[in-house]
Amino acid sequence: MQIQCPSCKTQIKQTLEDWRCQCGEAWEPIPENSFNKNLINPSKIGLWRYGSLFGLDFETPAITMGAGWTPLIAARFNQREVLFKLEYISPTGSFKDRGTEIEINTLIDQGAKKVIDDSSGNAGSALAAYAARSGLEAEIYVPHYASENKKKQIAIYGAEVNSIKGLRQNTKNAAIAAISDGVVYASHAYNPSFLLGQESIAWEIWEQMNGKVPDWYIVPVGQGVHLLGAWLGFCRLKEAGLIDKTPRMVAVQPSILNPISSAWKNKSQSLPELNPSKPSIAEGLAITKPVRWRRILQAINESDGMAFSVEEEEIYNSQINLAKMGFFAEPSSAVVLAALPKVLKEAGKKDSIVMPLTGSGLKGAPKIE
Repeated sequence: MQIQCPSCKTQIKQTLEDWRCQCGEAWEPIPENSFNKNLINPSKIGLWRYGSLFGLDFETPAITMGAGWTPLIAARFNQREVLFKLEYISPTGSFKDRGTEIEINTLIDQGAKKVIDDSSGNAGSALAAYAARSGLEAEIYVPHYASENKKKQIAIYGAEVNSIKGLRQNTKNAAIAAISDGVVYASHAYNPSFLLGQESIAWEIWEQMNGKVPDWYIVPVGQGVHLLGAWLGFCRLKEAGLIDKTPRMVAVQPSILNPISSAWKNKSQSLPELNPSKPSIAEGLAITKPVRWRRILQAINESDGMAFSVEEEEIYNSQINLAKMGFFAEPSSAVVLAALPKVLKEAGKKDSIVMPLTGSGLKGAPKIE
């Protein structure tokens, strides 16, 4: 697969060794062709219905666990109908399966034998599961504050779990230091195949809404691969003439740690230096400097989107309110409902709104200090 650096515009063929561009930025996939709806194959399982649209170097995946094609369910909130995309109904309970299924098949095709990643839990769980199914060794570095449920989930797949104390950045540094001959950095933040898998959620929503897309798409943002991947997927639909405009992309972060929403609010070309005094209950969003932050801000701005911060009590209450609708999502997912009242102040009365619920509530119980 051909990949490109969005910063310096370098183009190369994806390899196991070049996990990031020499300039330090993360690679992105280069679409080989426009989005041709006639290439969708509904007889294929999950996201592989789009197999011919991914532009991969292989025709048939080595393994699949059925990621993708998650339900889009209507619900009412404050007398307003909204749609929830249930990404937590995935093989390992989070949206990370969507990217990991594409990534792991790409790594297998390239000859990988052992993979490592740093993760607050969901990406590590997905990589560990897919590695187990494919016979690859896996080593996952997690921050010490990650929920015990997530650590145990990673471990039960047979992956080695390394709990790292201190800042989330320390976990990333430890994983990068472990890269060696035969050990591949299968980073969900950097790998372009993972990002490609995230594009498929836009195509599913377009199909599930009968050839339309929502006016607003509200997304939790940690590393931001979901928001960026979805935006790129919507852009491909627009470039193919299948939609007139992309949804307005809305990033949501906890106020305790909100580099993207702060930069957007202040119209800044750089991220603020943030050192939170305590962790957020939305532990999956605890990223001080998202790898793809420039592109995330670009996606928000070019889609005429927005970015919001939400308080801890708002996140907790939103998890409860989701449960009252029948949805059990982890706090990192519940931030979208916490931001909904802010979006409704900007949205038209007839605007459609989709929110992905990205992780299962079974991942860990919420706590407020």
